[in-house]
Amino acid sequence: MERTKTFILGHFTTALSVLVVLNVLVILFILMGVGWQQISDVPVRLLEKLKDPPKVQGAVGLAAGALTVGTVSDPNLQMVCSDETFAAAVAKVRPAVVNITCDSIQTSPQVPGYMRFDDPARDLATLGGIGSGFVVHSKGFVLTCLHVVARASNIYVTPFGPEAQRYRAHVVAQDEALNLAMLKISVPYELPAATTGESAKMEVADVVLAIGSPFGLEQSVTHGIISDNSRDLVIDGRLYREMVQTDVAINRGSSGGPLINVNGEVIGINMAIYSTTGVYHGISFALPIDRAKTFLARAIPAGA
Repeated sequence: MERTKTFILGHFTTALSVLVVLNVLVILFILMGVGWQQISDVPVRLLEKLKDPPKVQGAVGLAAGALTVGTVSDPNLQMVCSDETFAAAVAKVRPAVVNITCDSIQTSPQVPGYMRFDDPARDLATLGGIGSGFVVHSKGFVLTCLHVVARASNIYVTPFGPEAQRYRAHVVAQDEALNLAMLKISVPYELPAATTGESAKMEVADVVLAIGSPFGLEQSVTHGIISDNSRDLVIDGRLYREMVQTDVAINRGSSGGPLINVNGEVIGINMAIYSTTGVYHGISFALPIDRAKTFLARAIPAGA
């Protein structure tokens, strides 16, 4: 009899404790705004999770038929690092950029106005260069601005490399209306050529980079954005249509160098600046590469 009484008392105490705990939980749920319907749904949701665990994409990818609503599986998706740089784009083009020098150069006549080419004057020649250019064909064809070489005697091109090796260059084609010149050098090896892009696809505020030899500082890289992609300019008394305006730093010696996009494709030829002093004031201009493609096709012989 005593054992039965002890058993009943113990279970009663346990049941009473459970009821107290349940009452406390109910009060807490009520205070948190959780209703009876939500409480009763908890066991059902737990059973659903146990029956249908979440599908996780592993290293190999999502298995066939395992896609869930809202999941996107596309081979073009890739991780983007917050500290991503433009190094990959520059690395594609930089080996094709060359420095242009000469034995002597005549000074250009002074033209009124603040829109000007970065004049390759005599003092710049003593700094180690009169301009820049870039290889457009592995057989030694180099594109640059005509105003860089128009008044130069004995032109030389120094390709990118561990050792500075100058090669005598000759102007094989030119276009005054576009301010372009094609140089040809003879080298005992194939030169890395730059890849041309499509300037028509560039939009205002797109990021661009310039590579050149400002003040003779070879292979210098600057970057900015496109400020306008169709600017008509009068430079040295000649009209140049649909020029690309940027805020990329361009200085004397940069002319003829490439303006590239973030994919490492040439989309322009750096050509002019707006300045009251002859040095960069925050506005620079490049000829769109699309306007130079006809000249490129004409200047490079078929089968070269």
